[in-house]
Amino acid sequence: MYVVTNRILQPSAPPEERFGTTFNPMGPNELRLAEAKKIGNRWQVDILSDRVTYNGEQMWASEAAFLKAQKRMCQNHTDALFFVHGFNTDFNNALESAYRIEQLYNLEVILFTWPSNGGGTIDGLSSYQDDKRDAVLSIGALDRCFEKLAAYFIKYADQACKRRFNLALHSMGNYLFKRLLESSIYQGETLLFDNIVMLAADVNNEGHADWVDRVRFRNRLFITINEDDAALAASKALAGDEQKARLGHWSRNLSARNATYLDFTDSANIQAHHNYFSDDSALQNERIKEVFKLAFSGEKAERGLAFDAGTGAYRIL
Repeated sequence: MYVVTNRILQPSAPPEERFGTTFNPMGPNELRLAEAKKIGNRWQVDILSDRVTYNGEQMWASEAAFLKAQKRMCQNHTDALFFVHGFNTDFNNALESAYRIEQLYNLEVILFTWPSNGGGTIDGLSSYQDDKRDAVLSIGALDRCFEKLAAYFIKYADQACKRRFNLALHSMGNYLFKRLLESSIYQGETLLFDNIVMLAADVNNEGHADWVDRVRFRNRLFITINEDDAALAASKALAGDEQKARLGHWSRNLSARNATYLDFTDSANIQAHHNYFSDDSALQNERIKEVFKLAFSGEKAERGLAFDAGTGAYRIL
């Protein structure tokens, strides 16, 4: 699994703490690339040099990583998922979340991890607001990732072997995405993705169509909803009156023209889960797992689902 991050490198720390909870000292747009493997219960994290030799040619490490991942996708007939985590996620938790998705759905996962507090000493509202500020400061880094990927897709289009490349953003990762979409630096780079999946989005429902309609993609943009999501209910309560109903927590005003809304609220086993794409108890419901398998693989995940004309969402039962 490849990891792209604008976190500070901690080279002497254990592998699962190799990147810390603050930005790279060169600034929030500075990126490092690493390769992470889980062997048994232990992580191995190798920091990659900026330049490497691959197939006898000197190139950027990110370019070599792209080629290696593409080769594995062709050989293993797997699709890729670029995953952005949310609030209060340290490096170890980010690794575990990405690894869980990789194992559940048999995907080539690329993790983008940004310096959310991850259980630091700041609690409650202050911690939440601190992470929101760090998310805003990370938009340049995420945009750089998309630009590099887009360039490699064009350069190596003849080696793509028709595998799909998708994007998933969880919780506050969607706030980072929103701020990128609203910024002047966004130039439609997300067109490289087949599916984009906004999981339990911790952003305001109100006005979301204004920026969601700017998202470019090849196949589908999915927005998932669970009105019983305890984490999103707490998020709204934490941040005061300036936060409206959360997009991933509200089945009204679903008005983005280019989005396909997936309402999990009444699904068996969904309960108050926030990570219902990876939680063991939620995934006992095979329909939930199948929907995410299709969504994360660039497929039309809404096929066969009941459409609720009153809300404008597909319902998963």
